[in-house]
Amino acid sequence: MERMLSNIKTKKGFVSLYYEEQVIACGLGVIEREYIGLYDIVTDINYRNRGFAEQMILNLLKWGKENGAKYSYLAVVSNNEPALRLYSKIGYSEIYKYWYRVKDSFQY
Repeated sequence: MERMLSNIKTKKGFVSLYYEEQVIACGLGVIEREYIGLYDIVTDINYRNRGFAEQMILNLLKWGKENGAKYSYLAVVSNNEPALRLYSKIGYSEIYKYWYRVKDSFQY
């Protein structure tokens, strides 16, 4: 993971949200051109639905704006209802769908 993240050449910001000296949420923002992409937004299951993730994301977006981002985007799995509700509350909406495909067996 460290090697992968170190290969990101554009500006990146990492957020860890602490509650009672414990990390309960984290996320990554990557700025490219005038966009900040939000990645790996995760909240500890025991701390969900308390507004922590919303505050973390808003702070990450604030950091992005302070560093030149005018627009933002993210991707979310279509059946992740809690995340979809959160992102909708913040103002995100679906603009397209995509899916991964796997091949049953790989042959040369």
